[in-house]
Amino acid sequence: MSLVFSETLQSITTTKLNELSKKRKAFEDQKTFHLSIAGKESNHLERVRLLADGVKKCFSVRNVTRRTDGRNSPIRIVDGVPHLEVLLKNLEFFLEQAKYDPSISTTLLSDWEKSLVKTLKVRSLKYEYATLYGKLVTEWLDAEKSSDIPDDMSMLSEDFEKVERTAKEESRAEWEKTVFEPFETDQIAISEFLRNLFGEDGNKKLALTALNALRRSVATFETSLRAPGQFNDGVLRWTINGLLASGLMSDEKRGVLKEFLASPVILSEIADVLNMRLASISTWDWEQEVPIEQRRHVTGAYHIYIDEELLQAIFLQYIGIKFSVFFKEAFVKFADSGAWTSLRQSVATDARKRREYFLGPQQKKPSVQSKRQGIYKSIFFMSQLPDSPQGLQGSSSAPGEEEAIYDLGSKRRQVSQFAQASANAQRQMQIQAMAQMQQQQQRQQSMVQSYAMAQQAPPPPQANSIAAPNPNWNYQNYNNEEYDLENDKPANVKQFLLHLLSAEVLMNTRLHGDFTCARSQFYSFSPTLPHSTILSVLSFFGLSDKWISFFHKFLGAPLKFVEDGDDSPTRKRKRGVPGAHALSAVCGEVILFCLDYSVNQQTHGAQLYRMHDDFWIWSSSHATAVSAWSAITRFSDVMGVTLNPSKTGTVRIRYDKSADATIDDSLPKGDIRWGFLYLDPATGRFKIDQEMVDKHVLELQRQLESKNKSIFSWVQAWNTYAGTFFSTNFGKPANSFGREHVTDILTTMNRVQKQLFKDTKVAAYLKATLKKRFDIDDIPDGFLYFPAALGGLELQNPFIPLLQVKSSVLSQPSSLLDRFLDSEKEAYRKAKERFEKGQVYRQTTSDPSYYPADYQTFISFEEFTSHREEFYSGYSGDLLSCFTEFLKYPEAETVDSENVDWDALRDAMAPANGEVDDYLKWVAQLYGKDMREKFGGLQIVEKGLLPMGMVGLFRSGRVKWQG
Repeated sequence: MSLVFSETLQSITTTKLNELSKKRKAFEDQKTFHLSIAGKESNHLERVRLLADGVKKCFSVRNVTRRTDGRNSPIRIVDGVPHLEVLLKNLEFFLEQAKYDPSISTTLLSDWEKSLVKTLKVRSLKYEYATLYGKLVTEWLDAEKSSDIPDDMSMLSEDFEKVERTAKEESRAEWEKTVFEPFETDQIAISEFLRNLFGEDGNKKLALTALNALRRSVATFETSLRAPGQFNDGVLRWTINGLLASGLMSDEKRGVLKEFLASPVILSEIADVLNMRLASISTWDWEQEVPIEQRRHVTGAYHIYIDEELLQAIFLQYIGIKFSVFFKEAFVKFADSGAWTSLRQSVATDARKRREYFLGPQQKKPSVQSKRQGIYKSIFFMSQLPDSPQGLQGSSSAPGEEEAIYDLGSKRRQVSQFAQASANAQRQMQIQAMAQMQQQQQRQQSMVQSYAMAQQAPPPPQANSIAAPNPNWNYQNYNNEEYDLENDKPANVKQFLLHLLSAEVLMNTRLHGDFTCARSQFYSFSPTLPHSTILSVLSFFGLSDKWISFFHKFLGAPLKFVEDGDDSPTRKRKRGVPGAHALSAVCGEVILFCLDYSVNQQTHGAQLYRMHDDFWIWSSSHATAVSAWSAITRFSDVMGVTLNPSKTGTVRIRYDKSADATIDDSLPKGDIRWGFLYLDPATGRFKIDQEMVDKHVLELQRQLESKNKSIFSWVQAWNTYAGTFFSTNFGKPANSFGREHVTDILTTMNRVQKQLFKDTKVAAYLKATLKKRFDIDDIPDGFLYFPAALGGLELQNPFIPLLQVKSSVLSQPSSLLDRFLDSEKEAYRKAKERFEKGQVYRQTTSDPSYYPADYQTFISFEEFTSHREEFYSGYSGDLLSCFTEFLKYPEAETVDSENVDWDALRDAMAPANGEVDDYLKWVAQLYGKDMREKFGGLQIVEKGLLPMGMVGLFRSGRVKWQG
């Protein structure tokens, strides 16, 4: 938060608090006076009348006299507090009736009296909580100004502080050693690796053709960058919005960028300057030193961020986005050219013709394999590069959506990255992989081998041999096999990968009996990426000397740590790329594209599921995993990157637990982990590592203690750490995880809160703290959990989202496969019945005149199921629908809204542009009755009493983690 924003918020809050204090005092004086007057009146009816008059004066209700036929009528209220208007207007009629009508009982009079008194008490309570909220804002602003460690820090936190200082210093020292010392890779070896991979040695014609097309597109793209007037209002807007989404800029510079967007005049001036800069790109260089700073993430890791001058940042962001979009399109075209080996099995022509004769037309889409390919292409392939210039906007993850770091500690092991199994062992595994493929092809051939003379066999009777398509087969036009995530930000993509992996474990172990997964991540990929590797690969793909020179100068930025002061030396970067930078993504992805293609080629079609430097490979064939890992290690050796031991491992899962589950020595040792989860080879399920959770509970406790100077800071830290971070690393519920996963999270979160708060709970802790600091009693739970737009603290309850989906997630995911296998048997029975009745539709098959030698004998069940993943089957409960169901997220079940006015809730949330989602409905229903009883509605703090909008902006800033 900038100093100007803080001071402005402080000034507005102080002004509004002073005005609030005056209004509160005036109200309380009036209230005390009128309650006293009414209390002295013995006549019940008159007492109620006095209270009604008192309420009007306390609320400054304006009255007018309506005249009819020149005579005064009873006083009617036409202006004032809306909800009071009806109450007081009706009460005047009723009191007039009670003056004459003896049927008005004392019970009714007592009810009216209680209602009026309650109205006064509610307003007093609203003033009290508005004052409290204002004090909380002031407390927060004061705490933000102070960087001292709280006086009541525990010994545990002091010990942690020493450890963290050491960790920060060690992290910086390691980073400096890496970045400021060059690491030269063997450019000849890189060239030979790429030439062999892309067919320049003459062994891959399709790859070479695609490579040449890619190089031509690079030349065309460079030409387009020479066109004048590249920067204009529209271009600057998507460039700046992308920069804002990157997380690269400080809060102060983010504010300036938003001011740029609000001024077309400023944007026009910036465009002129940057167009001149782009026109002279060959002479571009860093105009001044680039400040860098160290930030602690919620995971406990320290990252280095550059703080560029704004025009320089906009200029480089534009170039980065242009190159990103170009290379994404170019690599997609390369993959679609035929050079990329398909995941699909090769189905022999005779085998397909047999299937068409006995079953009818065989569609490749939609199918399980086409769905896999669509998912890979639309979600994982080159996912760090946007499809369009606008693709980077809004794609950043929320605070806390980061993967927890697993510390190997005493379990640390050496990843066999450079020390692979011997060359003979590698060749043996490759021979084994080829043998398996040959065996598979032989099985396909065997189904038709005995019918080599099929065309010489007499044709079958023609009657009823061709029938109309069976309506139950549900033929549809499936042209788009892409998979669309609701939000493609990195955190959601990683969650989806875990769900996809779980689905593949379920399907492959059940259908193939075996499943192997290897996973790793490059160690400090961005800081350690050798410049010689980057420039070699860019040059290989056809980048001209002019742009190679630009990238060389960009990589060699002059850096200086902000915390070292102005007199500290400036040092030139000699290795790595800056984090969160669009141009850095280009450098990394262009290199990692070569990894994707290498794995694809060496495994004859396997897909490397990669999210930047984090990658996973799996298959029902153990030999395929071995072959893929060989490609990974070869790539790492040549390119000069290393694997992270704590993120590297292999798991092999067998459906038959008595079967051999030996993992080949060439595959890396270690667990398959993500966040707090590890893949259990015994069950095939992701389970929670409770020891790892315990370590983060201690860290959360320390962070909360470091924020105890301010309630708002404490709540913000709780929401980010206990809410978002913990929930993210437990894994998002999905059908492939099953209900047991949700139950495990709920149980673990319950244990976490007991560890944090011992004999109390989070709500009781906050209430006790509020009472101690502000002397306020009887705080309702709703005040803690209601959103800030309603005047609440907006404390997150991590249990609610889990309970909303618990009953809708699949109880036993494997039961879907049970139903599929039953459905498959029934589909075989019906297909055989159609064949025997002459109802097979063959008119649109690849060869309608084809007849096998055994044309009168329906295929075996084994042949019927041999390509269940390759072709569309169309029956209810087929494998594709099973696969799709595994990947679905459970729908949140919303609570009954009988006692809550959702329209009123939406109206209350509207000023803050807040949505009334399922979570908020749950909170409103859970605490709404008590809140309406105390505050007369769901709004705690009246609109306008405090700068709630600015408070919301303030609270959206980053959490500064203690370290």
